[in-house]
Amino acid sequence: MKTRADVERFVKNWVAENVRSVPGLANLPSEVDRLAASLTGDAREEGISGGDINLALGDIDEYLTEQYQARAAAA
Repeated sequence: MKTRADVERFVKNWVAENVRSVPGLANLPSEVDRLAASLTGDAREEGISGGDINLALGDIDEYLTEQYQARAAAA
């Protein structure tokens, strides 16, 4: 099992590489679902479960929504 710091580091790096603002995006929940599926798939390859992410950062969808909105606001 990875430490909380390991999980946080992995997710923050993953978000930096994979979360981008999509101009004209009409359905944020669908984009967040896509991102969450991709994140959890990549995390599993590193030995990190969805539960590990939830324990470290809270709800995955909420976290990704916040990250997406932050990038959209900065764009």
